Amino acid sequence: MKSYYTDKEYKELLKHVVILHSGAEQENSHILEVFDKNKIKHKEKALKTGDYTFMIEACPELGFLVNTHFSDELCIERKSGVKELAGNLANNKNDDRFMKELNRMINIDHVYLLIEDDRLDDIIEHKYDTKYNELSFIRTLLTWQKRSNFYMSFVKKENMAFMIYEICKNCLDAKILK
Repeated sequence: MKSYYTDKEYKELLKHVVILHSGAEQENSHILEVFDKNKIKHKEKALKTGDYTFMIEACPELGFLVNTHFSDELCIERKSGVKELAGNLANNKNDDRFMKELNRMINIDHVYLLIEDDRLDDIIEHKYDTKYNELSFIRTLLTWQKRSNFYMSFVKKENMAFMIYEICKNCLDAKILK
């Protein structure tokens, strides 16, 4: 059910948004520093799926009686580049953690795969340091994208924190109506 907020109430609600990030997320200090610099609340939390999601801190005056987590509505998985993604997809025979994570994503409303500092062309042109065949890489990626229904974006490292926050805000906007 959607709630209606005035502009003033909506701005107040945004002050209660907390970005949750997995402790397993590797090398994310550049993201957390941007959050801190821009006074975006964040905290480490064990996440069952993905690297980022968000919550609304309890604010009864705006209809949130308790801390409200959106981990069933939003999952953001960040990869440091196509090399890491290739390693996750190519190693699925020996280490299927990433495949299990992709399977868990199937039941989440909004799923994003953010790949840092690379482009789709880097996969096609085999500009990554593994022997994983680019055709197999693309086909596997497209198959999982369809199966897990995720949005894939290539994002510059310096824009990653902005993108994560905006995705969280967009998910919140989809659940409420100003």
